[in-house]
Amino acid sequence: PLFRALRCDKLIFAALQSTVDFHLVGSTSEIPTIAFLRISKDELRARAAAILARLRGLPPQIAIGRGSVKVGGGTLPRSMLSSITIDIFPESCSVQDFASILRRSIPPVIGYIANGRFKLDLRTIFPHQDDAVVDAIRTACAATH
Repeated sequence: PLFRALRCDKLIFAALQSTVDFHLVGSTSEIPTIAFLRISKDELRARAAAILARLRGLPPQIAIGRGSVKVGGGTLPRSMLSSITIDIFPESCSVQDFASILRRSIPPVIGYIANGRFKLDLRTIFPHQDDAVVDAIRTACAATH
């Protein structure tokens, strides 16, 4: 019974094959996880500044913050990597309510709450998703007023 639970299906084998192929041809930067790990803090800070500029003038306090992410679940349980976050402190609703509104947006925006702020870690968001994140934050701010 245990082997049946651990058996790989076609999708897992396809993903594994693709990952191995990228390694064999030296294109590891094409692997999303590795690409995220290689992004410099300067690149993240530049993205955060661009996002912050687009959100300027909205009611909540929004700032560039610092965060840290775990590199791997069970494979590297103690490895942490510093990161850059967008920190939002909503003024007209609770942080939990603000997070809930963003989770229900389309597309859903998932962050975390720390030190009374809603945080979006840019190391977990693809750059091409920045526009959608900005739109979701604007919509969430409008919904709380």
